[in-house]
Amino acid sequence: MTAISYEIEPTEFVAKPYVVFDMKKERPDIYCRPAQKISFPLSKVDIKDIQALEQQFDYEDNCAGLAAPQIGISKKVIVFATPDDPKTKKFRPDFIQEMSKKLWINPEYVGVEEEGFREDYEGCFSIPEMAGMVNRYNTIHYRAYDIDEKLVEGIAKGFLARIIQHEIDHLHGILYIDRITDPRKIIPIEEYRALRKAAMESAQKAE
Repeated sequence: MTAISYEIEPTEFVAKPYVVFDMKKERPDIYCRPAQKISFPLSKVDIKDIQALEQQFDYEDNCAGLAAPQIGISKKVIVFATPDDPKTKKFRPDFIQEMSKKLWINPEYVGVEEEGFREDYEGCFSIPEMAGMVNRYNTIHYRAYDIDEKLVEGIAKGFLARIIQHEIDHLHGILYIDRITDPRKIIPIEEYRALRKAAMESAQKAE
């Protein structure tokens, strides 16, 4: 993916450990409070933190989105993408909207209740080895700022809307498991991968 441009001295990338939540232990402090809103113009520290988040995202082979608190940075920044991926489209029937990599500062959204809700599985680097069935808005209105302080706003639907909701939740100290009322809807990641494989094979047979 193409890096987002901004002026900063090049640094050697070192992958950061994720702040993980073990459901048998106490919640990490960074997930107990909302992240800090970022002020413009960006400080050198802000830019370095943003660069670290983008580099971490680019480093991962299979990552739809990341939020700054996941790598220990309590700031309102997310990075995500929904590229044109045939595999994802087969597994996610609600994949109806593509978006190239975006890095958003101080993002927020409002759900469109009239468009309904959808349950689907989600995974998260902050909750390793697990996946859960989460109910989300099908459609949202989003609003954020880019690295150049330009306002970006619009409507997101389907899988894209799910990703944006998931990442913005991180900025408010909310994990996907907080939105699951039935613990039976949380399964081991291997079981989730088996379900995904079966869904993809079924989609291929139907072609």
